[in-house]
Parts: sequence; C-alpha cells; structure tokens
Amino acid sequence: MRALLPSIAAVLLCAACGRSDADARRARLGAERRALEATLDHLEDRLIVNQARVRFWKEMQSRHESVTAVACTSQEEHAIEMARHVLPGEPARRAGRRASTERASIDRARVAAAPNAPSPAPARTAAAAP
Repeated sequence: MRALLPSIAAVLLCAACGRSDADARRARLGAERRALEATLDHLEDRLIVNQARVRFWKEMQSRHESVTAVACTSQEEHAIEMARHVLPGEPARRAGRRASTERASIDRARVAAAPNAPSPAPARTAAAAP
C-alpha cells in the first residue's frame, strides 16, 4: 500500500493540474479560433469587394468596346460620305474655277477699259490656285 500511495497522489495531482491546463488550452484555442474567423471574414469581404471591382472594370471594358465600335462605324460612314461628296465634284469644281477665272478676267478687262476705274487686283495664276 505504501507503494500505491505515491502513485495515487501523482495521478490525483496530474488530474487536478490537467483540468486547469486543459481549460486554459481551450480558452486559448477558442481565442485563436475567433481571431482566425475574424481574419477569414475580413478576407472574404476583401474578396467580394475585389470581385465587384473586376465586374465593374469588365463592364467598363465591354461598354468601351461597344462605344468604340459605334464611333468607328460612324466615322467610317462619315469618311465615305465625305469622299463621295468631295471626289465626284472635283472635276466640276475645277471647271467652275476656270469659268470663274475667265469671268473675272473678262470683268477686269471691262473695268480696265472703263474711264477712271481703280486698278484691278492682280489675277491669280493657275499655279497659285489651290
């Protein structure tokens, strides 16, 4: 029985110390768990915000591509219409310039023949004409 007494005392001592140690360990693990959950909640919030940003910028990219396509189409149509407007009228415009130059030279000749007429402006040459 004497040999059994120290072993019983050791078991009781370990059991008594073990509970308070286990309680401290449980409290520490609970605090770590709450801190870890708070960290994960914060990360989840950041992830949701970043996903919203990505969706926003993808929407902006889509809108930009759409607007750019419309603008390019509109500008292309405008350029084609401007070319149609300028190119077919080019020979007629040149002929009109020649006719107006001839009329101006005839008018200048009439003015020069008139008595006390102011001196006419110098005539534009074909090289100086735009």
